[in-house]
Amino acid sequence: MEDKRRFRNHISIIIEQIGGGILALAVLAVSILLQSAEELAETDFSFLHGKTLIVILAVLGLLAVSVGNRVFAWANTYICIEENAIVIERGKVNKKKNTIGIRNISNINIEQNLFEMILGTCKVKLDTNSRSTADSTDVTIILKKADAAKFKAEITRKMQGQDPVRDPAAEDEAFDIRAEFGDVFSHGIFSVNIFSLLILIGAFAGTVVTVVQILEKPNLLSSLLGAAAGIIVAAGIVLSALWDTVKDFIRYYDFRVKRRGDKIYIRYGFLKKMEYTIPVDKIQALKIRQSFVARIFHRYMAEIVNVGMGDEKEEQNSFLVLYSTEKKLKEQLELLLPEFAPTAEQKVERLPGSVWAAWALPGVIYALVVCISAAVCVVVMPKYRILIWLGAAGMILMVLIGMVLKYKTDGSGADGGFLKLCHGYFGKNYISVRYTNIQYMEIKQNFIARAAGIRRGEIHLLASSANASHGIPYFKGNLHERIRQGMLERENRNTNSGF
Repeated sequence: MEDKRRFRNHISIIIEQIGGGILALAVLAVSILLQSAEELAETDFSFLHGKTLIVILAVLGLLAVSVGNRVFAWANTYICIEENAIVIERGKVNKKKNTIGIRNISNINIEQNLFEMILGTCKVKLDTNSRSTADSTDVTIILKKADAAKFKAEITRKMQGQDPVRDPAAEDEAFDIRAEFGDVFSHGIFSVNIFSLLILIGAFAGTVVTVVQILEKPNLLSSLLGAAAGIIVAAGIVLSALWDTVKDFIRYYDFRVKRRGDKIYIRYGFLKKMEYTIPVDKIQALKIRQSFVARIFHRYMAEIVNVGMGDEKEEQNSFLVLYSTEKKLKEQLELLLPEFAPTAEQKVERLPGSVWAAWALPGVIYALVVCISAAVCVVVMPKYRILIWLGAAGMILMVLIGMVLKYKTDGSGADGGFLKLCHGYFGKNYISVRYTNIQYMEIKQNFIARAAGIRRGEIHLLASSANASHGIPYFKGNLHERIRQGMLERENRNTNSGF
């Protein structure tokens, strides 16, 4: 691609933008028609005149206007690659130009869903390393796959400020790590959300009971049509819970990752193919996760927190290492991200025992509120008093169990230039961040914590809102001073460098 060449998104972007809404309307219309099938069968459709016809035509007119608006927007939106910037031109009457400096681009990622696979197109997503745009993908462009590869190569060349070079991501060279079917299956097992699994079992059982009751009725067709909307909703719940349970079996199909120079290349996907190119210097933190199942079987997985990424749902889990043993995790971190590998063995100190004193006051207040609410409900509904008090006791017990699990799980540690935090209840979530990557820190201490000699706090990173802030669990000692000294070292280096 030559400089200052103007081009448009592929026209399929129109279908992607409005297709979801049309599909939702179609599903709603079908469910309503099924629910009213008997009444419609007995009518001669003479109602399709007058006001009713006007309403239908108005809806169709609005749909046509929406499609026309999207077509007009597509026809008048151009992307232009200049020497040091990407310019997005929008509009014909009220023109608007958005300019993104090449040096501010942090990631160039490629995504391809099932519809795009059929058409041979894909999305190119550009993210910048700006806090103000951390919660939105700055540029999303849909192109034919070959054009997307050229576009990415051109932007990469400009980012590096050099002539075109061999792109390891574009070639079919061997990846450092390539997950086999067994690895992806194992990852899916350890990723299963227990609560989603319980919802799936309950929803499936409820659906089966409902269907059996309908089949027992004498007028089967009438019963099925009358309950169609309910069945569709129940099926939706079952399918949603099922997808939440099995998604990681499908999402990370053919997972591949490699390290080449100062970049990490990640590819995976079956129904939606993802391709990430991640500069190592943009990585802000390393996450190591354990689900409840993985915690039982001592398995770990790793993710990265990266500038510009995590703004969209599918990017919030930027996997680096799939679930594996602790030994294998360390080996793969040494290969892919040696800069953060030492923190895998970094110890985390558990919460001090005096944390119970800090939790006592809010815990007592919560219990009092629950008991007072239960007492009011008993006065209003005396015949349900046993169930009400059992429910209140259950709510208090759940909070107490949560506090115990948190006490057993949470912790923090500071060593070797890294701050390592741990949070969780049934599972464990570690995050390790260099002191130099912390934007700012807050330390909190109420009067009870002050008397007990403990503190808690929060650190903030240059990342999307999902990864920008992380709580420091209650700690005893001078952890905050070590963090502050590490942050000051960065400021001193910046000052000495002339920034």
